[in-house]
Amino acid sequence: MKIAFAVNGENLKAEIAPHFGRAKNFLIYDTETKSFEIYSNPEILGKELPPDFLNRLGVDAVLTFSLGPMAFEKLKKFGIKTYKAKKGTISENIEFLEKTKLSPLSKEDIF
Repeated sequence: MKIAFAVNGENLKAEIAPHFGRAKNFLIYDTETKSFEIYSNPEILGKELPPDFLNRLGVDAVLTFSLGPMAFEKLKKFGIKTYKAKKGTISENIEFLEKTKLSPLSKEDIF
């Protein structure tokens, strides 16, 4: 499974960015290979919206604190699952997801 995180850092010790669409980078973690890649946020570069970009990369899930309604609907349309991140590092949130300690985003997380 490929999991996307909006981050301002560039490794698994980085914390998840507070705002999905305005983060500097996206870190895509592959649970099968235990590897990751960093991509610049295409929206900041004026090239592409994050949901379209993540779909094109074959992302299966997004871990974030919240989403805007348009991003949420696009991710849902693409079949990309959305989970509510917990405060902490990307590594910690991967562990939470693997132990099923993360919930799907709720209506309260969409604004």
